[in-house]
Amino acid sequence: MNMIGKYEEICTLVEEEFARNRRLHGDRIQCRAGCADCCSQLFQITEIEAGVIWDAMQAMSSGERAQLQTKAQAYLVERGKMVSAQGEPEAWGSLPPVGTRLACPALVDGRCRIYESRPLICRKFGIPLWNPDRPGRVYACELNFQEGEEIVDGELIQIQTAIHEEWKQVQAGYNRAGGPREADAICVARAMVEELGGLPCD
Repeated sequence: MNMIGKYEEICTLVEEEFARNRRLHGDRIQCRAGCADCCSQLFQITEIEAGVIWDAMQAMSSGERAQLQTKAQAYLVERGKMVSAQGEPEAWGSLPPVGTRLACPALVDGRCRIYESRPLICRKFGIPLWNPDRPGRVYACELNFQEGEEIVDGELIQIQTAIHEEWKQVQAGYNRAGGPREADAICVARAMVEELGGLPCD
């Protein structure tokens, strides 16, 4: 299977986990069309995800692509100011304080224009999230779960650890296949205006 197929498998696993959480938590998961609260979070993405977004941009009409890329360029200027407020430019793993918000340039009238190609964090944000590399807490959207609220789920750690490991394997495969790595941090807006990364076939 090529790198695109492997990445799509991870996306499917994440979407299955989201669906499982909907069944488990019911109305507590309020994520729905038109809710874009998470679309103002600042985060970074991988070269693999950037390649998928770039391909989605190329599939658009030239007019829509130009409009979104203009928004993305403006976003990058504002993001740069926010992230470097303490005197340092954005680097991998460096983000402004929690609570800093800036609407994603892919968001138009409350809807994502790259929805089918959105990165993994966008696919899973909203449900309780466990990262085995940062095991100190479970993260969850505050619209769905209040700070300190008990989350009962006997399968969360096992399932999400397995997804995490699968994703690490996909990235390791990308490295083995000679996929390019960026020195500078990548966000969705950069992926919309620059051809970054790529998805080598193996």
